[in-house]
Amino acid sequence: MTHTQRALVIGGSRGVGAHLAAGLDERGWSVTATGRRPRSAVGLDVSVHYEQLDLATETAATDMTGLLRKVRPRLLVHNAVAYPAPEPSLTDYEAIFRVNTLVPYRVLSGYLPGADCTCVVINSDAIYHANRTSGVYAASKAALRVLTSALADHCRGSRACVATLLLGPLADDRKVEQLERIARQRKTSPEEVTSAYLRRANPSYTTDSLIPLDACLRSVEYLVDLGAQANGMLCRLDSGSAGSLI
Repeated sequence: MTHTQRALVIGGSRGVGAHLAAGLDERGWSVTATGRRPRSAVGLDVSVHYEQLDLATETAATDMTGLLRKVRPRLLVHNAVAYPAPEPSLTDYEAIFRVNTLVPYRVLSGYLPGADCTCVVINSDAIYHANRTSGVYAASKAALRVLTSALADHCRGSRACVATLLLGPLADDRKVEQLERIARQRKTSPEEVTSAYLRRANPSYTTDSLIPLDACLRSVEYLVDLGAQANGMLCRLDSGSAGSLI
C-alpha cells in the first residue's frame, strides 16, 4: 500500500493510541507514534515509525516541536497521558499536568496555526465524575478540555483545526482481561460482569458494554473528513456518562 498522508500519534505505544496508530497505518497513512517506552517494549508493526518521547521531561516541549516539524503530519492525535502514583508527591502532580495538559498546549498553540493539520485531542469522561482517587487526573483532563477550546481559537481562519474526542469506558486489553478474570472467578459471563461494572462505575452510563477501540478509530476518521468544520468540535463517545443535560 502506498502511504501518502502523514499521521502522528502522541502516546501511541499501547491501548487506544496503539490501536489508532495501527489502524491508520492499515488505512494507508504514513504513521509515526511516540511513547515513553523504548521501541523494543512496543508491539507496533515495523511499518509504524516509532519515536521515544516523554512529555514529563524538561526538554519535552522542544522535542515535541522538533518532531512535529520533522513529520509535518496531516493528522495529529494527542493521546499522551500520565496517572498519579499511589502516594503522589507535589512533583508527581506537576508531572501529570505537564504531560496531560501544559506541554501539549504550549507546543500546539505555537505549531498549529501555521500548519495544514487536523488535531484530535483524546480526552476522558473522568472530567464529569472526579473522586478522591481520580481527582488530580480528572482536573488535568478538565484543564486540557478548556485549553483545547483555546487551541481552536488559535486555529480560527487557518488551515489547521483542533477537535476533542471524549471517551468513556474503553474495551482496552487490560480492562477486558480483568473483567474476564472476574467472570471466571464468579463463574458467570463476561457480559454480566461488564454490565455490573459499568453500572457501578457511573450511573449515567446508558450502555452495558465497553466502547470498542474501532469506534475510536472511526471517530478520528470522521473528524479528519470534516476538515475545517471540525474546529472546536467535541465528539462524545462516552456512553452518556455526562448525564442528560450535556
